[in-house]
Amino acid sequence: MVRIGIVDDNQQDRGQLRTFIQKFEEEDQTGFAVQEFDSACAFLSSPDKEFDILYLDIDMPGMTGMELAEKIRETNEKVLLIFCTNLQQFALNGYSVSALGFLVKPVQWYSFHLYLDRAMEVLRRRSRRRQEPEMQRIVLKNGPVSEVVDTACIRYVEVQQHYLFYHLRRGQEDRDTVVKVRGTMQEATDLLVPRGFVRCSSSFLVNLEQITAVSRMNVYLGKETLPLGRTYKEMFTREFSRFLAKKGWG
Repeated sequence: MVRIGIVDDNQQDRGQLRTFIQKFEEEDQTGFAVQEFDSACAFLSSPDKEFDILYLDIDMPGMTGMELAEKIRETNEKVLLIFCTNLQQFALNGYSVSALGFLVKPVQWYSFHLYLDRAMEVLRRRSRRRQEPEMQRIVLKNGPVSEVVDTACIRYVEVQQHYLFYHLRRGQEDRDTVVKVRGTMQEATDLLVPRGFVRCSSSFLVNLEQITAVSRMNVYLGKETLPLGRTYKEMFTREFSRFLAKKGWG
């Protein structure tokens, strides 16, 4: 069952989205559980905020949908965000919160179907990845200890002299656990690039799934900043663009 949340202060707009969701459900033979919220505060006050997809209105009193998205991203990097707005100029800001897309009000069925179809493909791909754990696990040998690590937990890898520092973020942890391993960046690159990582500089290898924003000189993972080296910029941009296209975010 796919869980969908709608956060919009306009009851009529919420009703239209729910009608479209029901239509998609019938055509795609997919099960949805839908919950509505009439404000950002109502969503944040809810004891259950675990959703697969969130439709966020931007122009809401109190806290805007964009501000809510930024708040959500502090603790949840996986939920798929789709903005619904009559303020097209805000679309440029969606990149910072990894928005899947924008729907301009009044929402049309074609664009709604397009983005929900993309969202479902992302969820199906994640499901397939969970069913192929052998590809997602590697062994990090830290002295006498060999630790099996899910690559989805690896945010980035840093090299310092003859050591690699794997920065891991597991479950609900709010800070990184760092595992120090003797090795070279080339070894880490050979191991992790086939698993969705890319070099952003001579010292850093980053998990594409963990990136929240990119600027001309930096790569952002939430509040953390990694340098984007000139030598690696072209390759990084190419691989990141391919990643976004596969996600349906391009």
